[in-house]
Amino acid sequence: YFLCFSSGRSSSKRSGLHWFFCFIGVSMVQLSQNDTKSTVTSDVEQNPLLGLVAVLLSCCSSGFAGVYFEKLLKGSDISLWMRNIHLAGYGIIVGLFGVYFNDGDVVAEKGFLYGYNGWVWWVVMMQAFGGLLVAVVVKYADNILKGFCNLPRYYCILRG
Repeated sequence: YFLCFSSGRSSSKRSGLHWFFCFIGVSMVQLSQNDTKSTVTSDVEQNPLLGLVAVLLSCCSSGFAGVYFEKLLKGSDISLWMRNIHLAGYGIIVGLFGVYFNDGDVVAEKGFLYGYNGWVWWVVMMQAFGGLLVAVVVKYADNILKGFCNLPRYYCILRG
């Protein structure tokens, strides 16, 4: 629905009903798994309602980000490669702040690439290639197809 809102396209009522019933079904399954408000599993307190809200917020922010990224790529005169460099710059800045605040002492003592082996480099290269592939798909197709392109990548990461 972010796509409809940002591009001015319309969606059918039938499509909206499908999403609504999907939401209701997932909510019922999530909330009916336990009658109590919170459960304790393996020494960790869980709250199904809080989990449902977290998943819904994650889906909404991911949908908005995907549509905004598509609009950014398609509605700009800047090339795809320059746009990737711009977006990577923000990611690098945020990532370096995170490394500094979380592991600054270890990085200062042992170096930034300490602990990297062949498998780590393989994952880094796979993520980089996957990100470029997703950018090309979004530029020349749409955000929905991007989701389908991400599925094999996530499968390989989780299986790897």
